[in-house]
Amino acid sequence: MMRRRVVLLCVLLTLGLGRPAWGQDGSPLEALQARYAQLTSLRATFTQVAGSDLATDSTRLRGEVLLAGDRYRVETPTQTIVANDSTTWIYAPADSQVVIRAADTAAVPLTPQSFLATATERYAVDAVRSSRWQGEPHRRFSLRATASSSRFRDATVWVRTADQVVTRLRATDRNGTTLDLRLRNIVLNPPLEDAAFTFRAPEGIRRVDLRPRTAP
Repeated sequence: MMRRRVVLLCVLLTLGLGRPAWGQDGSPLEALQARYAQLTSLRATFTQVAGSDLATDSTRLRGEVLLAGDRYRVETPTQTIVANDSTTWIYAPADSQVVIRAADTAAVPLTPQSFLATATERYAVDAVRSSRWQGEPHRRFSLRATASSSRFRDATVWVRTADQVVTRLRATDRNGTTLDLRLRNIVLNPPLEDAAFTFRAPEGIRRVDLRPRTAP
């Protein structure tokens, strides 16, 4: 079924701002949250690994993501998903079709920005530890849910020490499904053209337009 998939968790956001003052007023999570509130754009490659408490195997997906505010473009070997303020396109080459939908602001993909926007209201920091990831020093935030409305029961966020960029987010939902997002080749605040957030279907591709039609 073609839909806005959890694969969009790959749209991880980072900031190229100054380092947050973790030793000053406010919690480390609040400082990270404040930085993400000012994000403008991002380009990165990603790997997403999804697994479950009830399954012994996992699925792995790789691709590239562009993001600017609520607009995004996610490309993987099997699917391209593009969204702007009004429209979402989901293109599957294997099906030779593109599904077109009205943008749904309530179905924003999970990203560090969307996660952190309400993190201080829904999660508590159990620990902030030093660790290494991708061969570089990081701070690792361990979070647990404090609100019944929290989508995830716990989460871990890796923040690179050198520039305070989130390079990994692993979260487990209340059904026991774990999503592990890993970013590489991160470019902070790159200039992105509006054309990146529209989709032109190749010749011969079937268009399935599910946008509501206005009455004549």
